[in-house]
Amino acid sequence: MPSLFSFQNGDFLAYTLANPVECEPQSFQIQGADLYLEDTGILRIEPSQPTSISLVISVGIHGNETGPIELINNLLKDIFSGELILNVRLLVLIGNPVSSNAGKRFIDVNMNRLFSGAWKTFDCPEAKRAENLENVVQRFYEKGSESDVRLHYDLHTAIRGSEYEQFAVYPFDHGSGYSKSQLNFLAASGLDAVLLSHQPTTTFSYYTHLTYGAHAFTVELGKVYPFGQNDLSRFSGIDSSLRSLMATSEIPQGNLSSLTVFAVKDALIKDAEDYTLNIGSDVKNFTGFDKGFCLAQSSLSEYRVALDGDAIIFPNAQVPVGQRTGLIVRLTQPETLLFIKE
Repeated sequence: MPSLFSFQNGDFLAYTLANPVECEPQSFQIQGADLYLEDTGILRIEPSQPTSISLVISVGIHGNETGPIELINNLLKDIFSGELILNVRLLVLIGNPVSSNAGKRFIDVNMNRLFSGAWKTFDCPEAKRAENLENVVQRFYEKGSESDVRLHYDLHTAIRGSEYEQFAVYPFDHGSGYSKSQLNFLAASGLDAVLLSHQPTTTFSYYTHLTYGAHAFTVELGKVYPFGQNDLSRFSGIDSSLRSLMATSEIPQGNLSSLTVFAVKDALIKDAEDYTLNIGSDVKNFTGFDKGFCLAQSSLSEYRVALDGDAIIFPNAQVPVGQRTGLIVRLTQPETLLFIKE
């Protein structure tokens, strides 16, 4: 196994963007680990010493969300140089290099709606990439021990500003309960809020949670900016906690009480071409409304806010009919949650 990289100066991002569609699989050795470049933007790292954690970090599932991509690229540089010695199995995925090069969220279809087999109904590059990512994750988890703690952090940035700058979406738990250890990890990572999903979805984090029992989260780290314009110091919390996790194979613990917890109450769906959201383009995620406010309407329906303070996240009416235009969320108390035994 050679010790030289195909990517100059250990710049995995630059190599991926220069080879956005495919690349030759290769393997390398660094201090304390073996590296496997399985495909463009797909890098598996196996530490020399046994470990009990299999960690997937995905970025760039939406190509223009560049901050997390740069964050993870810098982290990889420290792994390659030996400054950070891994004590976890690690799979890094740059999700959609073609749309990253184009500076677009996606080329044909929103990739974060294509998992759990949803890619089967489309014939486009994003669908093929989602299928590939599913297969890669399956191989990665199956190569580890069945007793491994399986983790997946899918890092994003948002189109809009937010009343809570950094927050995580916890996939629907099907009544099994939530991980207090993982919520404490999110708190240790400097996140402001967590959102509890209310139903199955076709997002990447829901797929790994449902299919492989991974502790998986969609993590929103702020606003979208082009490459080179991100203030990476704003990601210092999650950068620090990920480095600690990777180096020690222990999950950093913060204080759950520092997180504001919301539960999803409704999903807004575009049901006609004349569908509109009655909010401005500058309305932030987690903006609350008064009871009775007509938040959305079309020739077929209207949606009125059920309780004072119910808030909206991810509002976007510029989607095809049948797709989600936003989520309605409501504050909930952490002490009311059902937690799993850990």
